[in-house]
Amino acid sequence: MKNEKMNFALTIAGFDGSAGAGILADVKTMAHFGVYCEAVCTALTQQNEDEFVAPGWVIWERIEAQLETLFEKRTFKYVKIGLVEKAKVLKRIVELIRKKSSDAYIIWDPIASASAGFHFLRSAERDEFMPVMKQIDLVTPNQDEFGFLGLEQAAAQGKFEFGKDFAVLLKGGHSTGSDAIDTLWDKDGKLYKFSSSRLPGKGKHGTGCHLSSAILANLALGKDLPTACRIAKDYLTELLQSGEGRLAKDF
Repeated sequence: MKNEKMNFALTIAGFDGSAGAGILADVKTMAHFGVYCEAVCTALTQQNEDEFVAPGWVIWERIEAQLETLFEKRTFKYVKIGLVEKAKVLKRIVELIRKKSSDAYIIWDPIASASAGFHFLRSAERDEFMPVMKQIDLVTPNQDEFGFLGLEQAAAQGKFEFGKDFAVLLKGGHSTGSDAIDTLWDKDGKLYKFSSSRLPGKGKHGTGCHLSSAILANLALGKDLPTACRIAKDYLTELLQSGEGRLAKDF
């Protein structure tokens, strides 16, 4: 085997024992695209693909220790953040990444609730997320998370500008209609839409994790953001048609 240069990325997310979501899904997805993904655990969740029991939050000191150890070895230029306990933890994670790797490309996939119904982010902290998101490159909410974070309202009030402050990919999987349409406000000021036919059935577990990880992997491979989003959308469409039940077959 040729000794080729490895492309590295980092995921900071929760551990899902079913491997359908969280860091295991992130690692599998990035491996699919040929990117070596290292991981930091924010929560040792108690769940399977159909039931979420408890988040098992990892305290900040342990998250920090994991990050410090990995950054001692290499400087990550592509980082994905998933499940976090609260805005304060997200802020600390982003600040540490910027300190270690100031020009890192950071994606945050905000997880407001599990598909099984467990709620994570607190509405009382809503206003604390905007200052942190302005230090992030891309945020990938679904319809509910888009509303929870108040992005449309903040834009209307002049507190935030789509694409200028940070890129936003609004996922369309939870919307209605025959097509699932994702909308990207890129930092170049352009608007992009990515469409796929809506598939019947209950859907797969961890689709947001797979999508955001696929985007990050393709950015790490040198693709621009719209191209990375299109590739990730196509990958997710294939994933939704694979595997049995709620678990997707990643390879």
